[in-house]
Amino acid sequence: MCQGSIPECFEFKQGPPELPSGWLCSRFLDLPTESDSGTKVNEYKVSATAPCPVIDAHVHVLLAHWKELRTGLSKSAFIYSLPGRLMDAVWNFFDKFYWPVRYKESYLANRADFLIEQGVHHVVLLVYAHKPGIARDLNKFLSHTVDNMNERYGRTLENDGKQRRRVASGLATVMPGEPGAQEILTEAFSTLNLSGIKMHSHVQCVPANHPTMDEIYETCIRFNKPVLIHAGKEPNSAAYKVDAAKICDVGIVEDVLKKYPTLRICVPHLGMNQYSEFFDLLDRYPNLYLDTTMTLGSFLQSMEDNKSLVQMIRTMLLKHSDRVLYGTDWPNIPYDWCRELANLVSLLDGDGEATKVTPPGPAGTAKGGQRTIEGDIALEKILWRNASRFYGISEVDLGLPTTLQTALVPNL
Repeated sequence: MCQGSIPECFEFKQGPPELPSGWLCSRFLDLPTESDSGTKVNEYKVSATAPCPVIDAHVHVLLAHWKELRTGLSKSAFIYSLPGRLMDAVWNFFDKFYWPVRYKESYLANRADFLIEQGVHHVVLLVYAHKPGIARDLNKFLSHTVDNMNERYGRTLENDGKQRRRVASGLATVMPGEPGAQEILTEAFSTLNLSGIKMHSHVQCVPANHPTMDEIYETCIRFNKPVLIHAGKEPNSAAYKVDAAKICDVGIVEDVLKKYPTLRICVPHLGMNQYSEFFDLLDRYPNLYLDTTMTLGSFLQSMEDNKSLVQMIRTMLLKHSDRVLYGTDWPNIPYDWCRELANLVSLLDGDGEATKVTPPGPAGTAKGGQRTIEGDIALEKILWRNASRFYGISEVDLGLPTTLQTALVPNL
């Protein structure tokens, strides 16, 4: 049973209108004051006094030109070159079949630096191969990107002069069934120091339980690396080479969990549209995780018009707060980068959808009136602790003070 209201085949949808300035402001976000060169609007930042760090566990990076990988360009030139055919192909697909990508210009100007500049502590960067023969180059590109970000943003921590802060991790890719798949992943994990793997059943046209996936899972188990795999049905598109609804299902994911009980798997988008089914799997499989990406943006489906669904998601987020990661899908989103962050905070506070709650003021509704310690602790887990554990991002990597390293903070 699908509880969501997303159509069987998603069709192009315009992005939501801009919210009034300050509408999303919360204890996690500062009022926007500086205009972004890409969006030309004032962008929110994570507050310097935010109660806990934020890890964005679902951020895409796109390669501009294959030749960048083969001509010996410097890292900065390699990462910040002008867009090319591959990047354009991805965004052309979105423009035609999904939604307008809000952060194209921001990505071209700053790549994932944008999120770090907005106050996000750490980003997990993703690529995926849509055909054989490109994964090795994509993994090298990603490794360079991660190293470059960590080199530039790294700072010496007070408690260890040799340890530097890390702001980025990367997930490798491989095309199921391509020659040398195990060797490609071995290089990604042992030489390129990537933190896991990203697979996409929709794009790669391979179900999660297909035999060609076995060597991928077995290699991940051998290196103790997790798998982020888009194996939920939505958002589907008539433009895909295969019907995603036929190769993606909660039962297919359960096949993998049964066969590989020690494999750590994360399914993004909370398993959209099979929310309750995927939440039920969490009760039976301790190595399964979900991420929130694009489920709380009130775009693919309206939170306001699906109150029973929203209440179910809130209940499940509280119940399974140890097994859910926060992510944005940046830059390929049609709305403010922090819209889901604001909605997640508002939802767990008991206020409902942040985009529908009037900001505090003379005519406004005060937020946080139904906050609980349970909700505050769940927020801390979802916003950073679970991603830290799942992807091996240490508290030292994040530059956290001892008080955050040792215990959950009850006063979010």
